[in-house]
Amino acid sequence: MVDQLVQRRTPFKPEPIIISELKVNAVIRGWLLAVDVQIRTDKNGKPFRQLKLRDQRGNEIKVNQFDLRRAEALVPQKGRVVLLEGAVEEYRNETQIKLIRAELDETAPPDLFIVGTRRSIELLEDHCRKLMHKIHHPGLQALLHECFTAEIMERFLRWPAAIRHHGAVVGGLLEHTVNVTFIAEKLTQLYPCNQELVLAGALLHDIGKLEELEEQIGVGFTAAGNLFGHIILGAQYVQDHARQVSELDEATCQDLLHIILAHHGTKEFGSPVCPVTIEALIVHLADMTEAKLTGLLDHCDRTSSADGWSSFSKDFGGQLRMP
Repeated sequence: MVDQLVQRRTPFKPEPIIISELKVNAVIRGWLLAVDVQIRTDKNGKPFRQLKLRDQRGNEIKVNQFDLRRAEALVPQKGRVVLLEGAVEEYRNETQIKLIRAELDETAPPDLFIVGTRRSIELLEDHCRKLMHKIHHPGLQALLHECFTAEIMERFLRWPAAIRHHGAVVGGLLEHTVNVTFIAEKLTQLYPCNQELVLAGALLHDIGKLEELEEQIGVGFTAAGNLFGHIILGAQYVQDHARQVSELDEATCQDLLHIILAHHGTKEFGSPVCPVTIEALIVHLADMTEAKLTGLLDHCDRTSSADGWSSFSKDFGGQLRMP
């Protein structure tokens, strides 16, 4: 089949490839985003290029390119759109693409694989600022002003919240933070706690991701992210700025830092301490709830078929129905 494709050089216009919709024996010509590009050596010592490619839904597939005799200008690059030609095959129960062509395509629309937030950045920013304005404690209010400078806020509006799936979008950090703070605010209305401390902790809980994650979607962790992680980086950032805020008393500062350090809930999941205050527990539960709900929606968005059901989800123990 691939030989036939070489002879015909199919004239149809390329379109974004949806990995979950690939059918065995189908001929493909289309675009995917390269999220990793490595040169490897086969058992005979011959070099080949291994590509990890992502579609618009966030699904990924690995493809091996054995023909490396392409012009240097056309070599696939990490973070760039790749034009593929080939045929879909099945090997050991896995869908694969047998390539005849894989090269950088600068004619592809530059925003082809930029996935956005579920709500507009402008609306999320407005929600974020309104949540900040609900905090009247002089020390916490001054600290938020110190932490969310104009420069930091500008980064916050475009930074991802994760390396993969829905958090790995432009503005993902803003969307996640706003959602967590909304959920946390609802919980403060049900249980006795310091509401303003909860809101401040929720707004700041993931600020360390600005230093943990690279800005470009899917690229991965920074050196500091690999060394320390966003929880430690966030706590250090807030502590450094707290020293500049004379209105913030030591007890409130410690409670706030505890929220950041404990927001993953247990040491098993990366928190150096477990929540020991109701405020820290509320932020942890809000963070976990947001992640679970977004995870369900993300899996449905990426894998749902025409009947409204997703593929099997290991995290949720079965197929999911699209809301």
